[in-house]
Amino acid sequence: MVAGVAGIFFIGAAWARCGLAGCPDVRRLTSYQPGGAPVLLDRDGKPFADLAPVEGEVVPLKSLPRHVPQAFIAAEDRRFYEHGAVDPRRVVGALLANLKAGSYEEGSSTLTMQLARNAFPDRIPGQRRTLGRKLLEVRVAQEIESQFSKDEILELYLNHIYFGNGARGIEAAAQHYFGIPASKLDLPQAALLAGLPKGPSHYDPRRNPKLARERRDLVLSLMEEQKRITSEAAAAARNAPLRVVRKARTARGDDGFAPYFVEEVRRELEDHFGDTLYDETLRITTTLDTTLQKAAEEELDRQLRAVESGALGRFTGPRYVAAAVVDEEGTTYLQGIVVALRVDSGDVLAWVGGRDFRQSRFDRVRSSRRQVGSAFKPFVYATALAAGHSLSEPLSDEPLRMSLGGRRYWAPQNFDGRFEGQVTLRDALVRSKNVPTVRLAQAVGVAEVAGTAERAGIEPPIPDEPSMALGTVSVSPLELTAAYTPFAGYGEGAKPRTVLRVERPDGEVVWEPEPERRHVLDPAVAYLVTDVLREAITRGTGTAVRQAGFQGPVAGKTGTTNDGADAWFVGYTPEVVATVWMGFDQPRPIVPQATGGRVAAPVWARMMLRFYQGRPMPKAWAPPSGVIEATVDPATGLVLASGCQSQGGAARREVFLAGNAPREICPWSGEPVFSAPSPEPLDEELMADLPPSPAPSATPLPEPTPSAVPTPVPAATPTPEVTPPADPTPTPSPPPL
Repeated sequence: MVAGVAGIFFIGAAWARCGLAGCPDVRRLTSYQPGGAPVLLDRDGKPFADLAPVEGEVVPLKSLPRHVPQAFIAAEDRRFYEHGAVDPRRVVGALLANLKAGSYEEGSSTLTMQLARNAFPDRIPGQRRTLGRKLLEVRVAQEIESQFSKDEILELYLNHIYFGNGARGIEAAAQHYFGIPASKLDLPQAALLAGLPKGPSHYDPRRNPKLARERRDLVLSLMEEQKRITSEAAAAARNAPLRVVRKARTARGDDGFAPYFVEEVRRELEDHFGDTLYDETLRITTTLDTTLQKAAEEELDRQLRAVESGALGRFTGPRYVAAAVVDEEGTTYLQGIVVALRVDSGDVLAWVGGRDFRQSRFDRVRSSRRQVGSAFKPFVYATALAAGHSLSEPLSDEPLRMSLGGRRYWAPQNFDGRFEGQVTLRDALVRSKNVPTVRLAQAVGVAEVAGTAERAGIEPPIPDEPSMALGTVSVSPLELTAAYTPFAGYGEGAKPRTVLRVERPDGEVVWEPEPERRHVLDPAVAYLVTDVLREAITRGTGTAVRQAGFQGPVAGKTGTTNDGADAWFVGYTPEVVATVWMGFDQPRPIVPQATGGRVAAPVWARMMLRFYQGRPMPKAWAPPSGVIEATVDPATGLVLASGCQSQGGAARREVFLAGNAPREICPWSGEPVFSAPSPEPLDEELMADLPPSPAPSATPLPEPTPSAVPTPVPAATPTPEVTPPADPTPTPSPPPL
């Protein structure tokens, strides 16, 4: 009996004191400050930035339009003014819903409980879903209810709740998402913000506009259902666009070193930790290499200024001005990006998402989707090699005319308008020949090429049309860079990673994401593609890399779209894959005869020269098992038997998949004479004369049966139906919100 009474007394005392540690002082809510700004370290452990959240001014409840607090009450706690710290009806409803679902589907926290959790995260950690934490949350909420009126609690909630992207409080959120003070929020804007606390990252209107709109419209429906707004007002608000500003207000110092990378890390950490990210001064070791990041920023800026100065041809576009005021439609001046990944782990070593973060926070590395031109061609050739084609195989380089159905035709052209009759598969990729590439893609199947690209990391859908082989695929620079890691890594791809580990101030590691690797290609196929792309650097479209002085092992591919609107270079060493892109947000020609080789490749070469200063250059790729070398006859592409010479022209060495080398021939007896390196050709990688977009009624072309040598198509007289557009109409970036 005595023990029972003592137990009851102990439980009562613990409840009254909020446990052994005592109740937090809820009076501190009026002067609340977050726990601290997480510190970002580079991969060597040196600090370079922090993630200080945006703290807007505290705004009085009476200064807000009535629909602002009403939106939050409708979304989060419809009976807020009718209950105390706990809503018994909601608790019972949530319990029944969770029992029915067999999992945690619905919460029962009131606005006051959410305020308690957000204001005292050290005592009530949001990530710890236990009965003890929930009881403590209730007890602290009771303390808040005893000290403040309902209007005061609602005002505290609106000023302290977290809205994502570093914005805490309604004023910071209004400025961040709409560029206006909270006192100017209209109904659809208020509904969008009221939907964010449930999942700030999930419903981020910049990253997930469709989900954000659905959530906003749900809040509007709840307000209508609860008679907080009229049906007419709800309908008008649902029809309103999101109107989210691109030039977002983010953390202080966000225009410092590697700002686009800092915001990418912030987004990833918020996805993982939610608003508890800002509860204490976490130490985040990132993957960033500050040497390469600095080189990337400076060399990109140097090249952009050179283009604008006319050093690469007559420049007629708007020029960058540091003090310019940019509207919400994006920048008009020339833009550029750089992104670099480690081959073995996908670690992001450098990330430059645009030219000026203060003027344009739109991250082109992740979010811009542009056509890649000939930078897509390696996926065509990798598919062909895996299907049994060989690098010495002759391809037809004759005029080609393809039916698109409905009296519509496409006649692809090589960049220089010339045809050579026949080229080897190797030369077609080294010199970026368009017509042989289209023929090869038709031989192996467009769907098979798309499958290879998707496995490498290119997001579907990939257009199922002949021009896809020439890079009509719109991708982000990050996708394209990750998709090249299998070529550099003997067939193993790596997903981009930005964070190595997260530690508490006491050194406890709370998160340590592992590299995510995947098998994409046979190692021998990846090696063969790399061998060809190495030659593209020495005598093909990427010779600017050597001319700039980079002499280490390197392979790469250029890419250019119609009229020189997009200039790409994706290059890699055995350790690093890096992509450089230049163009305008609204596509237009950069300069006459702009190509990836002339415009983008020099940036890659100069920044990688700086990266490898003071560190050992990696060894070149060694042939893996499954690769053999043989001497081939240039006239036929067949292997010369031992002690034999070719009948015409000098022999050359070639690499093959084991068991897939062509048969041996012996035109003449004697030791073979090998060819000297070919002269450097013109940059022939421009994507020329893309077909018009197929009409909905167009009949798709049947895929031809694959063959060892694609059958030449006779030259055709151009017809009025062949009317390729002057511009391939790439997906503009940034897209409207």
